[in-house]
Amino acid sequence: MLDLDRYLPAVLVWASNQIANSASRMYREEFGIGITDWRVLVFIEIYPWSTGAEASTFIGLDKGAVSRSLSHLTERGLLKSKSDGLRKIKYSTTAAGKRLYKRMLKVALAREEALLTGFSGEERELLLQLLHRLLANLPAIGAVNVHGSSSASVKTEPSRGGRNAVKG
Repeated sequence: MLDLDRYLPAVLVWASNQIANSASRMYREEFGIGITDWRVLVFIEIYPWSTGAEASTFIGLDKGAVSRSLSHLTERGLLKSKSDGLRKIKYSTTAAGKRLYKRMLKVALAREEALLTGFSGEERELLLQLLHRLLANLPAIGAVNVHGSSSASVKTEPSRGGRNAVKG
């Protein structure tokens, strides 16, 4: 019998969903944008003049969701765009987008601090290291077939920890 309290994928999904759902509600009420828009805004603020495809790949969201978010943020005057060749549009934050980012960042960091209540600095660092190792192992999941065995030899490398996570 599967113990959902000890099955890591279930625990990760449950925590992620709870964090994202509560953030999305709060962000919509306080700032007028949801969690997907926040994640896209963060990515574009950190990586100005990026494309929707780049944002989608980095954040791990469906291209359609990212495209809708980019349109919404642009319509609200939070992003500006420029054409970069055939069907390639790049985005950057506007002054209003930068102001909103700074306001929301304070809340996001306070939420992170609340989430990590009771963790020492060393435990926080260890948790991040372990999560980055899990991220590095993600290709191995895709190699597992329906029989529960690896269909191909997949090598994973330890994460260097340089990726800025875009979460709630």
